[in-house]
Amino acid sequence: KMSTPATTDDEHQRLIAQSDTLRQEIEDDVKATQPLTSELLPISSLLDHYTNDGGAAGFVRSATYLATRYTSMRKIRGDGNCFYRAFLYSLCEHLLRSLILEGQTEEF
Repeated sequence: KMSTPATTDDEHQRLIAQSDTLRQEIEDDVKATQPLTSELLPISSLLDHYTNDGGAAGFVRSATYLATRYTSMRKIRGDGNCFYRAFLYSLCEHLLRSLILEGQTEEF
């Protein structure tokens, strides 16, 4: 029969509280140091990032391809909601650009 270390409810609650505190400190640090989105950056910054950091050839090749299709990009905080934030931000930018090109900005 294997024995397991006995933990009391108080010890268990203390460990959970420590874990929650540490998680909150990490989240607060990320929020304080990383914006939700960056300013508009030239797409070449993506290529520079992977080239200068010794990125794998596949990443460099992908960044090179993206640079042929796009002129700019934004960095997005990777916090679990990054896909939704990136998609919606891109959608809003696209819609606003379309309205501006059509001259329909008076409504805003």
